[in-house]
Amino acid sequence: MSQLNNPSQWTTGGDAPTDKQKSFISTLAASKNASVDPDQLNKSEASAKINELKDKPTQNADASAGQPIQDPNTWSTGDDKATGKQMGYVAVMAKKAGESVPSEMGKTEASQKIEELKGKTGM
Repeated sequence: MSQLNNPSQWTTGGDAPTDKQKSFISTLAASKNASVDPDQLNKSEASAKINELKDKPTQNADASAGQPIQDPNTWSTGDDKATGKQMGYVAVMAKKAGESVPSEMGKTEASQKIEELKGKTGM
């Protein structure tokens, strides 16, 4: 098993969880009706908790994803080509919304389109 797949072996595993981990745990916990205080976890424990919550069935589909941790307009890589995950997410939601699927987007543009399509599709 690689070290990446074993958070307990991470050099920084005992450090406080990242803001992204805490935000993701809060979002997952809300959608799973689970009570979790991410501030009581370290990075390693947060990673394990994320995996645990992802495997649980969703109980509250209306749970809010919350605000982005960072404004996409301030991303230093915002003009870079959108990631495959971003483009996949845009494609699924655009089809559901009856819109054409863009062939190329930057990271910031894709992030903004995802937020727009979330509002239109309820996804």
